[in-house]
Amino acid sequence: MTIGRRGWPLLLTAAVAGLSVALSGCAAEPERGPEPTFTNPLAHATSAPAAQAPSRVVALGDSLMSGYNLLPEQAWPVLLGARARVALTNLACPGMGFVVQGECGTSYAGLVPAVAALQPQLLIVESSSNDFWEDGDEIRSDTADTVDQLHAAAPDARIVGLSTIWNDDPDVPDDTAVTSDALRDAVQAVGGTFVDVGQPLAGHPEWMQEDDVHPTPRGQRAIEQTVMSALQDAGVLP
Repeated sequence: MTIGRRGWPLLLTAAVAGLSVALSGCAAEPERGPEPTFTNPLAHATSAPAAQAPSRVVALGDSLMSGYNLLPEQAWPVLLGARARVALTNLACPGMGFVVQGECGTSYAGLVPAVAALQPQLLIVESSSNDFWEDGDEIRSDTADTVDQLHAAAPDARIVGLSTIWNDDPDVPDDTAVTSDALRDAVQAVGGTFVDVGQPLAGHPEWMQEDDVHPTPRGQRAIEQTVMSALQDAGVLP
């Protein structure tokens, strides 16, 4: 999912200003169409009492989270923030993972200063398929180190880790479990919450862009509804 490069200074400036930004490639004309109807998603999270809505939320992830090739407001974290009525800053960067560097020239660890500046009450972190095919031990080590840094940078934030989302192919790679499990262990080690959101895009090629990697606006909406339901079930959002 690594496509081109963009500058890190622009990302940090937008983050410190508290803007909801999505770092994406050159935006093409977005797909327009009627809103789809979704069935109730299957999300594996422990049910908990409903939470109060946090006032500051930060999302950290890759191109699926940034809404690559779409308008910034079509990215699923922005949709979720609007529906939950919370102030959300989207720090997602295409091509980025816990191990690999993305368009912004860094892995997730490079965004720790931005998280520290924002001091969110809720930090949503997504494990990424960009780390597929990297060494398993390195994935686990870098994920744990980065989550430790995020926790130290924003000690009052509730950290929520999300499992890796693959594309529309029902044949999910084994690497998905490696990246997801690494984030689960790291988040739970700092007292956070891990949520398995399943594969909301599986079996829906019509929700994918021509590259078969990045979701269309319909696919982004599917992810948003799945994540929203999962966070509500886990007591993260009301």
